[in-house]
Amino acid sequence: MIENILFLASVFIAINMGVSGFAISFTPSYGSGIIKRNKASFFYTIFVILGALLVGGRVVETLTTKLSSSYSANSGLIIILVSGFVMFLANILKIPQSTSFVTVGAFSGAAYYYNKSVNIVVLLKILFFAILFCILAFFITYFIMKKFFYPPGPNNFRLYEKSFVHKNKIRRFILYTDFYSSFAVGTNNVANVVAPILLMFKFDTKLLLFIVGLFFGLGSLFFGKKVINSVSKEIIPIGEISAFIISFITASFVVLASILGLPTPYVQITTFSVLAISVVKDGFLYTFKKSVVKRIFYVWFLCPLLSFILSYLAHYIVGF
Repeated sequence: MIENILFLASVFIAINMGVSGFAISFTPSYGSGIIKRNKASFFYTIFVILGALLVGGRVVETLTTKLSSSYSANSGLIIILVSGFVMFLANILKIPQSTSFVTVGAFSGAAYYYNKSVNIVVLLKILFFAILFCILAFFITYFIMKKFFYPPGPNNFRLYEKSFVHKNKIRRFILYTDFYSSFAVGTNNVANVVAPILLMFKFDTKLLLFIVGLFFGLGSLFFGKKVINSVSKEIIPIGEISAFIISFITASFVVLASILGLPTPYVQITTFSVLAISVVKDGFLYTFKKSVVKRIFYVWFLCPLLSFILSYLAHYIVGF
């Protein structure tokens, strides 16, 4: 019975996490009209699986042993159910949410139930690098756009001229960077489903990473449209130059975090980069007054907190 519940819950959360991961991976090329959604979903699935197999095991280790070692076998089921429920709420609100922060919140709630045994050093390390990468993504994107691309004028006319001449090459390169972004999702976010399963059952980690990666792809195919539109259309229309900058900067930070074994909020890092584009074009006050931006920040704050509370309460009620 528990095995069936775990299977269904794992599929559910993988699909919902796949939706958010797809939104931030293909925002640049989809938002600028380079690729259609179904085709983007196919490539997303391939590169998510590659990232999971090559690097994802490091993040699995952090969640299952370094954040805390005080879990019961059944904690995995609670963490899966709580994370899936919170991610589902975020997707209903059409706000891409960090799968990593939701999962870290659920793991921390479980660990706190068991003698308050959360490894604070590891938790603070995760938070520190997450905040650092978000800030760096914003300011690096802002600097590059402001210095070299916007507004168009005599100082950057030749750069625009070269961009126009090599437009087809640039479009292909943007698509390649979105492949890189999908790879980054695989290195970090697939572990958020695999880690709770490994608390309950002994599986081959590589095989599990592969299977969960497939469900990420299914989520992008069937449920990804509304969420990807929230990032790529509602905040600011994404041009081709902006698209390349966003993909390369954010994916690089996520891959770096994964190599360090840290769950990191890819969604937040990407959105901060998108916000920098909006600030360059529309100004700071106008950007942060947008209703969709306010809604994004509210959901970002509430979802990990809700995940922590629900995980702790579920352990307390069930009693294991």
